[in-house]
Formats: sequence, C-alpha cells, structure tokens
Amino acid sequence: MKTTRRDFVVLSAAAATSAAGLAQNQLPWHQRLRRIGQVNFNERDPQEADVEAWANLWAEAKVDAVLVNVTGMIAFYPSKVPYHKHSRFLNGRDFFGDCCRAAKKRGIHVVGRMSPDLQWEDALQAHPEWFRRDEQGRPMPHSSRAPGLYQTCMFTPYYSEQTPAVMREVNQLYDVDGLYANGWPNFNVPACYCQYCREVGKPGTMEYHKRYMDRAVELWQLYDRIAKEKRQENLFFGNLGGGIRSGLDLKRLGDVAALFTADNQGRVGASPVWGAAQQGRVAYCVMKGRTVANVTASWSTGSPMWRNATKSIAEAETWMAQSTATGMVVWYHWLGAQRGLGEDRRWQEPGNKYHNWHARHDRHFANKATVANLGIVLGQRTQTFYRPPGEGDAGEYIQGAYYSVLETRRLFDFVHEDDLTPGVLRKYDALILPNVAFLSDAQCRQIEAYVNNGGSLIATFETSLYDELGKARADYGLANLFGMHRKSERQGSQGFENSFYGRLEKPHELTRGFTDTNWIAGAEWRAPIRADGELIMSVVPPYPAYPTEITVSPTPQTDEPAMIARERGGSRLVYFSGDVDRTYWRTGHPDPGRVLANAISWVLRGRQPATVEGEGLVEIVAWETEPGFTVHVLNYNNPNLHRGYLRQHYPIGAQKVSFRLPKGMKVRTVSLLRSETAAPFTQKADVVEFVIPRVVDYEVAAIEKA
Repeated sequence: MKTTRRDFVVLSAAAATSAAGLAQNQLPWHQRLRRIGQVNFNERDPQEADVEAWANLWAEAKVDAVLVNVTGMIAFYPSKVPYHKHSRFLNGRDFFGDCCRAAKKRGIHVVGRMSPDLQWEDALQAHPEWFRRDEQGRPMPHSSRAPGLYQTCMFTPYYSEQTPAVMREVNQLYDVDGLYANGWPNFNVPACYCQYCREVGKPGTMEYHKRYMDRAVELWQLYDRIAKEKRQENLFFGNLGGGIRSGLDLKRLGDVAALFTADNQGRVGASPVWGAAQQGRVAYCVMKGRTVANVTASWSTGSPMWRNATKSIAEAETWMAQSTATGMVVWYHWLGAQRGLGEDRRWQEPGNKYHNWHARHDRHFANKATVANLGIVLGQRTQTFYRPPGEGDAGEYIQGAYYSVLETRRLFDFVHEDDLTPGVLRKYDALILPNVAFLSDAQCRQIEAYVNNGGSLIATFETSLYDELGKARADYGLANLFGMHRKSERQGSQGFENSFYGRLEKPHELTRGFTDTNWIAGAEWRAPIRADGELIMSVVPPYPAYPTEITVSPTPQTDEPAMIARERGGSRLVYFSGDVDRTYWRTGHPDPGRVLANAISWVLRGRQPATVEGEGLVEIVAWETEPGFTVHVLNYNNPNLHRGYLRQHYPIGAQKVSFRLPKGMKVRTVSLLRSETAAPFTQKADVVEFVIPRVVDYEVAAIEKA
C-alpha cells in the first residue's frame, strides 16, 4: 500500500457551536449525542400510553435524547395557543409534560417535536392566508384519508407567527432541550400559488428555489433563536434528508444548522441497500463534523407500508449499522404506543440490543475526521434542475459512480459543489464528477486550480456543459483542462437500435482486463467531442438491432473519442463522453463498470490510505477517532441488495486490512467491536495489518494508539 500524495492529511472536524480543539465533554449536549429514541405518539396515546414503560424502554436502550410530540395540528399538552387543537383524548392531561418529566428523571434530554406543515379546516376558515394553494387558488388538502386537514405554506405568517407562539409556550412550560420541526423544510421544494408565493416567483424556477432557501434559512435562524431563549445550549433543528436527490440546498442549511436530521427512515421501491450510508456521506460533506442523526424506522417502510408492523430485523440492523459507519447518530423510531407500547412489540428488542452494543463502545465512535483520498463531487444544482435524456433521474449518474467505488473498495467522501476550496480539496488525490452538468465559471476555475496543484480528475458526459443557471455553453467549461471540445448535441439510440460501442484502439490501463474483443459496451447516451492526442477508445455509433439481417454497423471504426486520458505533471485526467456511470447503474453491464474501475485505479496510481481485501460487496468507511482510528466494513452481500428488505444476513469470510498510520504512531491494540474480540496485528513502520475473520452484517475494527 502506497502513501497518498498529501501524506495522509487528516482534517480536524469543525463544530460550529464551539471553538476548535474543545474536548468532547466541553461541547454542547447536542454535539455529544450518540443515540436517540422516539415513539411518535398518535392522538389516542394520551389515553392509552404507559409513560413509565416508555421512559424505561429508552433508559434501558441508553439513549441520550428522546423526541416527544408537541405537534402544531394536535396538541399533546393543554395549549392555550389559538388553533393548536387539543387531542380528543387529552381530557385535561398534560401528556407532553408527563413524558418530559419521566425522561428527565432518567437523565435523558428532551426535544419537542412539532409539525408545522399541516392544519385543520377551522384554522383555514379563520386564517385562509396560512395555507398552500394550487394554481386555481384552492387550498391543498393533505389526503382523502385525513379529511379536513390542509397543507400550510412556509411563506405565510403561520410559520413566522403561529409556530413561534407554540415554541415559546413550550419553552415557558417545560424543561426542554431543543425543538424539532417534522415535515419542514420539504425535501423537494413544493409548488404553491398562495398570495405570498405569487410575489416570490414561478414554482419550479431557480428564482423560486432561491427565495425558498432564503426563507428556509430565515425561519431556521428564527426558530433557533427562540430555542435559545430557554437556554443557550438549546437548539432548533429541521427535517432534512433526501440524500443525493434532496431538492434543498444542503450547503446553505448546513451552514446554519447545529444538527442535521436525516429523515431517511428506510428503503422505498427499487432502491439499493446503501441508502443510509449514502445519506450519511451527503450530510457529512455539509456538516463538517457537527452532529448528523439518521432516523431508522423500525416500522415497515415502502409501498405498501404498514406503519404499525415491525420491518425485517436484518433490514433495520443494516440501516443502523450504516448510520454508525458514516458517523451518524442512530435515531430509532416507532409510531404509536397503543395499549402500552404497541400491539406489535417486535421492534423493541433489536433497537435496545443495538443501542446497548453501541454504548459499550462509545469512545470509538467519537469521530474527528474521515480517512479518504477520493472525493465524489455532489452537484446539487444538477440534481435539482438538470433534465437527463432518456428515463430515470439525475441521481443515476451518482449512483453508478457510487456503485463502482464500492466495488473497488475505495475510501471516499462526497464533496459539495459549493465547497471546492483548496482547504477542502487538498485532502483528495482525485475527484470524480459524475455528470456534474451545471458548474459556474468560478467552480471550473477551482477545479482547474485543484488539478494544477496535483489533483487528478474523472468526469463524465455533460460535466461543465452548462453554467450554474443551466444555460448551455458553446463549449465545456473544462474543455481546456481536458484538451477536448464540443462537437455536436448529445446523442443516443433511437427505437430498436444498439447503443453505442467503444472500439479499443490501443492498449492502456484504462482498457485493462478486456481480452478477445475489439468492441465493448459503451453507454446509452454520449456527448460527441473532438480532441487531439492518442485515441484509446473510439465510438462505434448506434445502428439497427433488428431485423438481424441488418444488424451490422456501417461505421465499425471512427476517430471520435469515447474517452480521453491525459497526464499533466503529477495529475491524471479522464473524461468519458458517454454516460458510463448512469449506464452501469441502469444495466449492470460489466463493461462500463470495468472502465470506470480502471479509471479510478489509474488516477489514484494505487494510492490508498487503507485496503480491505476479501470476497463480497462491502462498503468501507474509516475515521480518525479520539482513541485512534476505526475501519467500518458493511456487508452488502444479499439477494435483496437492490430491492425489498434484507430478510437475513449472508456472512462473508476473512477480510485482510492494511492501514497506513500517521508517521510515528504506535498501535496498542486492534479490537473488533461488533464481534467483541481482539484482533492479532502486525505493525511495520507506519502500516498496521490484521485480519477480520468474518463479517455477518457489519464489523468495526478499532485501532487504538499506544
């Protein structure tokens, strides 16, 4: 294993609420969080819930904080705020107060959970200006299953007057440690045509999106000031998430948030198992070490859903493991406490067991910074506004790159497009730009500066072809960097045609592993280019796939590059004219996957801060921690990898770990935390090596310095 170009730079995590270098016990309580619990109470629970059993459950699970319903559409305490409708089953009881006192008696922090996104018809009659409207001006109902409930609009006084009134009442009455808004901000900016939104701009436009984000930041800061009226250590946090496809500007919200709540409770539809880990990486790139919490649903997510039935235990376990591996606080969640703690109580033991294991190894989860030398650029403007050709969405380009990086077992981070500064990028030997189509001139110059400073680069398809407003350039913003130019509009196969092929023109490390063939599967779409220099792989354009009698290419060889490879000083650059990442994700064809993997290996020149060798599909995350370092290995080998629930774990065998240490560090012990055993190790100079004998769902190797 070779050293990195930057000799294993470790960046210290920054906490927005504290001075750099503060010890863990000097940080605010919300920056020391490890575990959160929540039973999301329903309207009947004030009559039926056993508060002492609820509090004992979370105390036994060793959680640091619990979420308790305040709400906003239904009050769980005797609220005096107009239109804060009391639960029909409250009967004068102070249910929120009872829960708050029970949790505090057990040393657990309490966060009041609010839902400002919905209100009832009586409020609509009295305050029609509070509500979202469709293009015809009609109020927007929540659903046919909840008659009389309507959606509120955040541009209205409901958010700047009514919601603060509830917050201040809770502050006055209870010993709360924070306030949380469920259902706000919305992951995808909603369309509204109320009187306030008509002044903002047309929904779906960049201008409307900017004004939405301005308002979200304004309200977030207002709510946080209100939370701090109780105590300076108190905080407000909102409902974030959405992963790579979030329609919010996460960088802007990350700049004002002390805590990022990823309401990413589980898989829905055909989605890969790594959804929680991917969310953790997204959140980390904008939070820079401040707390991120991921809500793990113990109930059955998906469609159809059963919100009061326990999901597959293996699925919940892997979601919690991914949260821990990527540095997130595990927030274990159930809905409703009917008749005690629910008709279905199977959810309790897995969360309790995981939390107790986690608590036994708390000190190894005090993360300082990730260990990685590869960055994937997260282009949120592209994800939000770019309209890709063909089926699917813009997230598929990132998914293809992500999948390839997992298969090649690389340590990597996401890097936000608005964070391409030298201070951030110097950590990485290479960056991947998976069709980051929207880039400003300033961002292009930042990427050029990174390359001029020795960084390497992989880019695909229409990367840099549009400016930050989505306006097409005459040529790529990074054209000079790659030494190529736009030739024509993007092209793809039509009807019953072959997609384009790549013709192997000369041996190169980028085409390593292809034998007995002149052609390989290319991509579904390409952006034709022209470029000087050696031709490694050329384009064979689409041609009929049926009838078989005419399934023959009229142009089996061209001079159009399918890829470009450049070396500039210490930098290596690869550009793919096709959407190889998206094509790999959609088809699973090994050819585009292999050229992606080859490109990653080539630009990194074999440099890795750590290697984990063995069989199986795994995700690897490494951290600098207070005691030393951790290497997290997530086992994704499963027939339900891409859809449905994991119903059981399929263990994988021995994984050999080689980890490069900072110069002069001596290792005292290596412990395998999940199996709770010691691992024999050898240290030669600045490299420690050991073997993880077996990984069931997840293993954490803790490397402790002497």
